[in-house]
Amino acid sequence: MEDFDQVVTFHTHYGALRFRKRHGSICTLKPVPRSLSSSCGTAAFIRGAVDMSMVDEYVEGIYEKEGDGWRRVM
Repeated sequence: MEDFDQVVTFHTHYGALRFRKRHGSICTLKPVPRSLSSSCGTAAFIRGAVDMSMVDEYVEGIYEKEGDGWRRVM
């Protein structure tokens, strides 16, 4: 079973690394599922929900698992 609730995608690798530096206790960086994005190739897999104060200009999108697919929440 997957241990994450949401996936955050980024425009750049820098954005992903910056997010991990700020929120590393609740996220793990992994390759982004290709069905979500092809931008930088790295996504943050989050335990719990993303607080909107965590979102900055580097975030491309936030997704939740829905059945066998994904649902964009931001």
